[in-house]
Amino acid sequence: MSLDKFEKSPREIFHPEIQKDLLVLEEQEGSVNFKFGVLYAKDGQLTDDEMFSNETGSESFQRFLHLLGDTITLKGWSGYRGGLDTKNDTTGTCSIYTVFQGHEIMFHVSTMLPYSRENKQQVERKRHIGNDIVTIVFQEGEESSPVFKPSMIRSHFTHIFALVRYNKQNDSYRLKIFSEESVPLFGPPLPSPPVFTNHQEFRDFVLVKLINGEKATLETPTFSQKRQRTLDMLIRSLYQDMMPDLHKNVLNRRSFSDVLPESPKSTRKKEEARQAEFVRLGQALKLKTTVKGDTTANLATTSFCKKEPWESQSFCSNFPHEVVCADSWGQSLLVSTDAGILLIDDGQPSVQVFDKTLQIKQMNVLEALDLLIARTDKGKESRILVFRLSAVQKDIETKKVIRSKYDCRENKLERTKEIQFTATLLTSTSLLSSPESPVEEFQYIRVCVI
Repeated sequence: MSLDKFEKSPREIFHPEIQKDLLVLEEQEGSVNFKFGVLYAKDGQLTDDEMFSNETGSESFQRFLHLLGDTITLKGWSGYRGGLDTKNDTTGTCSIYTVFQGHEIMFHVSTMLPYSRENKQQVERKRHIGNDIVTIVFQEGEESSPVFKPSMIRSHFTHIFALVRYNKQNDSYRLKIFSEESVPLFGPPLPSPPVFTNHQEFRDFVLVKLINGEKATLETPTFSQKRQRTLDMLIRSLYQDMMPDLHKNVLNRRSFSDVLPESPKSTRKKEEARQAEFVRLGQALKLKTTVKGDTTANLATTSFCKKEPWESQSFCSNFPHEVVCADSWGQSLLVSTDAGILLIDDGQPSVQVFDKTLQIKQMNVLEALDLLIARTDKGKESRILVFRLSAVQKDIETKKVIRSKYDCRENKLERTKEIQFTATLLTSTSLLSSPESPVEEFQYIRVCVI
């Protein structure tokens, strides 16, 4: 084999820092974070010059912005900035930002971007909103007013417009979606009529619709080809950075000691240590993503989160029972003790779920699947029990008779290899498809609709 062919073959990157770079690459090119334009239009305005020239918005527009997200100060902002200046205030002093289902979203609001009295076209505002794939147009006036048309906005980049009107009489929002012909269909479908009286449901619907719309637009030939070229270039650059010895002699490859402080002597221990280092760094990245991920907007933006995920939380300062095993259930803790199965909430008295005749040695709460999987006893005497969490919750709320071991006979699974494999598979699936997995949720919506 020639050296040229050897160099073109796949080569393993040993440095665990590659995970950080790949995560950044995914955030940039994988539709993780989004920037949406928000354009305010007064009643009767029919040109983009008129719409972009509005210095301030109405009271109903301000309420709409407050519904979308939180007002943040750009200077010194450390979160996703969506192309806005966070150092010198050249793109305004404030903006609207939120975290929705783990996605950071920055809104380019026309009335918050710099206004110029000399420049009637408001180039600075158009530079941001005109380069957004999705733009929300908030239009004042009654339904009988002149209707917005996409042709009113001169942009070769914007492919989707979401027209929003507010009705003061019944405190509702009406939504209309315009998408460029090449954009594939995307969900969720608009209700008929597309009127929302529940503001929180309207916000959730709009954000899901716009996120799916941008993802669908990226599949069009115009964007997919550009994104493919950009992605190829970034991956090549990343490969060259991580493989600086690419054109050197093969014997001068980066030594393993560059990855780990102390390189073990045996090959097997080297590989185990390297894998452990990758796992350690990957877990750190996962924790970091969790912290800035699926939280309420006000907590994510103001950094007022009470505890980090790895910090301990005290449920009971003086617990009188011996704990066998436990798992979290929402904001509570399900604990197996010598006195039975207890549900403990912070600052609340414990609730008996099962009596002491049921001795659970291992449990796994799968909220995404509405399942509680438990193992009793051990060895050949072990049995697997499966409960519906909703049924357990109903028993707790209705305060029925506390279940005993003999009340769980219908929940018992026969001990076979197939059943054991099923339980293991359910446990593994819960790690991949939990409620905190926003990408799966959005993909599911798109697949169902399309």
